[in-house]
Order: sequence, then C-alpha cells, then structure tokens
Amino acid sequence: MSQSDRALLLSIRPRYAQAILSGAKSAEIRRQRPAVHPGTLVIIYATKPVGALVGTARISDIAEGIPADIWEQHQDCTGVSKAEYDSYLFGAETAYLLFLSQVQRLEPLLTLEQIRSAATFQPPQSYRYLSQHMLHSLVGGHPASQSLLTLFRT
Repeated sequence: MSQSDRALLLSIRPRYAQAILSGAKSAEIRRQRPAVHPGTLVIIYATKPVGALVGTARISDIAEGIPADIWEQHQDCTGVSKAEYDSYLFGAETAYLLFLSQVQRLEPLLTLEQIRSAATFQPPQSYRYLSQHMLHSLVGGHPASQSLLTLFRT
C-alpha cells in the first residue's frame, strides 16, 4: 500500500475527538510519526465508550521536535493542558503534531458493532493505515459509506 492510496485511521479518546470535530483542537499529538504526508485522509475513531467512526479530516501539516519546543510553538492548537501534554509525552525525545483541516463530522456515526457486522475489525491502539478496499469492506452498506469513499478519492 503506497502513501497515495491509503488513509490514516486514528484512535482518539472521545473528549479529544469531540474537540477536533468542534474546532477546539486542530492538531493531534503523537509519540510516533505515522508514515503519512500532508493531504492524507484521516478517519477519526472515537474510542470506548463511544466506539465509533465519528469524522474525517485531512492532514494539512506535520510538526516534529523536542516536546518542550513543540509545546511552546503550538500549545494553542493541541486542545490539552500542559500537564496532559507532559504526561502523554513523558520520556519521549520527539513530539509529533498532525495538523488537521477540512474536518467533517460523520453522520450518522458508524459504530464498532456496525463495522464488525460488515468485516473483522479490531480498532488500533494508536493508528493504522486503511486502503480504499479495506475501508469499503468496513463501511459497506452504511449511509455514510459513499461520502467516505468519495473523500478517499479526492
């Protein structure tokens, strides 16, 4: 699977997923850098208790650096407190920010149970890559499937 024919499925805690969808958070913090580039489609999976695909976005930019420097430069878009940021990145030498744009809420939500009725699926701990074929098998038959697959091609 090449970078141009895959999407990034991000597992995000519900509070942070909601902050992204509302526009209060425009960058997702990661300890490891996914092998993606600006323009990549992001599919947002809100972890339990929500347990559903809740939205999509595009990666507009990626920043990496020493955690303290990244905080100093980009704290306003992280949607977290300094204590949360430090706790999450404790021990990490590098912080990565995935800047998100073109955020869209998925309506209706695509629940874990609905996904599992269509295909074998285990949500990732952090992230995983999805091909268009894989995405089609996960969302097939859901009212939002066509719009999700159309986003993949743009």
